[in-house]
Amino acid sequence: MGRSLLHDANFRLLWLGQTLILCAAQFWLVALTWMVLQKTGSGVAIGTVLLAAAVPRALLTLVGGAISDRLPPGRIATVAAAINTLLVGSVAILLWCKIFQLSYLIIIAGVFGIADAFLYPATLSVLPQLIDKSLLIKANALMQGGEQITNVIGPAAAGIVIGTLGLPIAFTLNTILFALGGFFLSLLHQPGQQQAATVLSVQQLWSEIVEGVHYAWNHAAIRLSLVLVAMLNLATLGPLVVGVAKLVELRFGGSATTYGYLQAAFGVGAFVGVLASSQIKSVKNPGLSLVLLTYGLGMGTAGLGFVQQQWMAYSLIVLMGLGGGFVGVIAIAWLQEQTGSAMQGRMMGLLTFTSVALDPFSQAISGFLMDINLTLMFVVAGTTMLLTAVITSFNHSLTTKA
Repeated sequence: MGRSLLHDANFRLLWLGQTLILCAAQFWLVALTWMVLQKTGSGVAIGTVLLAAAVPRALLTLVGGAISDRLPPGRIATVAAAINTLLVGSVAILLWCKIFQLSYLIIIAGVFGIADAFLYPATLSVLPQLIDKSLLIKANALMQGGEQITNVIGPAAAGIVIGTLGLPIAFTLNTILFALGGFFLSLLHQPGQQQAATVLSVQQLWSEIVEGVHYAWNHAAIRLSLVLVAMLNLATLGPLVVGVAKLVELRFGGSATTYGYLQAAFGVGAFVGVLASSQIKSVKNPGLSLVLLTYGLGMGTAGLGFVQQQWMAYSLIVLMGLGGGFVGVIAIAWLQEQTGSAMQGRMMGLLTFTSVALDPFSQAISGFLMDINLTLMFVVAGTTMLLTAVITSFNHSLTTKA
């Protein structure tokens, strides 16, 4: 089945474009985080830069989803990828000129977050337009498989390139990756676009966003699943990005390559989880899987606060990634199956929103707690997830079939 999908030209272009862009995004996150840490030595500075990207991304994803229901999402993704290419290229130029200003990075990160708010809902809503719904789990497994490969290659490559060739070359290569991804998306042909390319007024845009939120809210399982996704990202993003960087610095020798490998470990586990999910034909209830994932990630995140050896950190992160990869595929496919074609952009916008809405708080809180005590940061994050899992375990609309 996967072989026939990859032989479809449109699907292949989407897969290549998204995979390269996601690889570039992983590379960017590691390189940016490491650069700020090395230049400032401050967890608060890292949190501030990441916060600058996360806030506009969270605020505008619903807008990006609504517009993806009106305009060809492939074209929206292409433009967003082009903007990100220019932004990463500007950082490379600054580094070649030996210029480092935290204020510049904050501005660049902010614009990057705006572009992401349109990029991710658009790429997610393209897929259901290209293939039959009966193939969505297989197609999402292939798409997520590509993403998880990038979760391994992107961070590891960033760490190796930074450690051996330096930051200017790293950001230059990052720029090329974004450009290639955008190029493949620009070749994508979308048949049967359901909406005319009309300009929306603010009132119309708001009305369509509200319609999408109302649709999700009235579906109890979707509503609670989105809440769980939001809580998972609140408790994991900051610790796994900001916290692991500090963990490497304090306990594992302060190597950029080690940091890249630890970030890649999550991708290794997630790739295995994606492969497992590709064997599933259909999913009636992703909610229970999300609850179990929350328990696992809670224990894993808390455990990271106590590891003293690299192999223990690798093992925990791989296991966390495995659960995330498995549940991620079935949750996205299930949501796409349940959603009509005219609502795909808005539902994918809501999914993206719940995935990133609490990122600013996760990064800010992680940076603050990390500067107090690194172990405390991991324990607080893990405990938050465990409490969330306990509470949602008793909600029958989430843990029974929809």
